[in-house]
Amino acid sequence: MSQRPFDSITGLGRGLSLRIPPHGLVRGAPLVCVFTMLTLMAGCIGAPESFRDEPLSGLEEQGLKIFHREPCYSACHVTTLAVPAANNPTGFVPDLRRTPRRTRDWYLAYFVDPRAVLPFTFMPSFAHLTGEDLDALIAFLQRLNRNVAVDKPEPVASNEIPGMPKNGAVYRAGKIVYSTYCLGCHGDSGNGGGTVGHLLSPEPRDFTDAAWMTKQSRNYLFSVITVGKPNTAMPGFKDILTPPQRAEVLRYIEYFADPVSRERVEVGVGGQGNEN
Repeated sequence: MSQRPFDSITGLGRGLSLRIPPHGLVRGAPLVCVFTMLTLMAGCIGAPESFRDEPLSGLEEQGLKIFHREPCYSACHVTTLAVPAANNPTGFVPDLRRTPRRTRDWYLAYFVDPRAVLPFTFMPSFAHLTGEDLDALIAFLQRLNRNVAVDKPEPVASNEIPGMPKNGAVYRAGKIVYSTYCLGCHGDSGNGGGTVGHLLSPEPRDFTDAAWMTKQSRNYLFSVITVGKPNTAMPGFKDILTPPQRAEVLRYIEYFADPVSRERVEVGVGGQGNEN
């Protein structure tokens, strides 16, 4: 009989052995997670249905071992491996089979400095892992959600972009959104020099490049903010930011390529008047 993908992990698929971290269960963990853990220890849940028929690659299997070894499994994401996706409730801890597909460099940046990528995450840093361990873990996570559909950015109609005037109020609102969600990659000055920008390939877009910015339509840039850009670490924000917030941050980004207008709006009286 051929070896199943999880047979090399002690107990996995045959009464999973659950490692509780030294600090115990995550404070405030939902009762469903506690129930799931108890069920796992009782050996009632087998291997994930998505892995039973197709073996993991060597790198993916090594990533599974790391996932099992590190707190990402025992403290948070146990249900991703234990509960069928259709039955896994949504909530505080995401089902990693349903999360958007990410590039290797996105995961790398996220593991090194999670809050530079997702500002409100409770994910701890895994910068202590070796490069080989990170590659294996990333390969395993990419296997988990490889069937999630990828949206391709398409220019949207102008009437679908909320109108935003060039004034201090919109500038400040856009700056708040940018500082919260974009700063870690694109940097304070918008040139791609954020905290984790150097980990990404291709590097984050340099918004101070006026020649490039003037060639891009607002429709296209708004669509990239909305659904992301395939084959890069740029994520979509349609499920995080409202259309007005996306339009505000787009207006703010446009100022990076026009430092004169940016200076005018920043020194405007009360920041309420138009920049001109």
